[in-house]
Amino acid sequence: TDFSGKGAVPMEKNNYKPLILCVLFLVIVVIGCTFWTNWQNRPLLGNTDEEICETIARTEKVKKATIDLKQVKDGEIDGHTYRCALYVTEDDTNHPTLEMFRQDADGNFIWYEGDIFSGHSIYRMPSPPDTQVYEYVFPIEGTDYHFFYVTGEDVAYLADGAGNSYAVGEIRPALLAFLPYWDNLDTEYLDAQGNPLW
Repeated sequence: TDFSGKGAVPMEKNNYKPLILCVLFLVIVVIGCTFWTNWQNRPLLGNTDEEICETIARTEKVKKATIDLKQVKDGEIDGHTYRCALYVTEDDTNHPTLEMFRQDADGNFIWYEGDIFSGHSIYRMPSPPDTQVYEYVFPIEGTDYHFFYVTGEDVAYLADGAGNSYAVGEIRPALLAFLPYWDNLDTEYLDAQGNPLW
């Protein structure tokens, strides 16, 4: 009983709202950082064209929407299957770039971190049929391999210095991939009848 004549003084109500909001914010930040880290550390896959373009965008720091995937071709070397992907971007349509993937034990094609030490146009016929041949040299497990990207119609075969000829194919553009390395100074360009173009 209060004999002072005054009413009972109510206890101050503790305000936990800012603390709850702070905790919720921290939880969201932690979850978001975890998802972001897992996304960044996931394997760079080349199983589909979509994954190839996404890998190119992340590794080459280009916008995915600007990537034009030209050719995808698989080949086996020493019991391992590799996938090469040739692409251009909207900013540089004249210089196709080569990326490489290697198949793992689960059947996924994982980005193969190698360095192309040659990639340039080595043959050009600007007038119709407007043919260019791009040469790429890519080291795989210490061995250099040749990749040729051919546009236009005049080149039907490439021949090396030893006389071995490689058919480009009927569809243009075409990609010759995983060929044994040879000096491009020995390369001959042949028409459909096997006659040198030069």
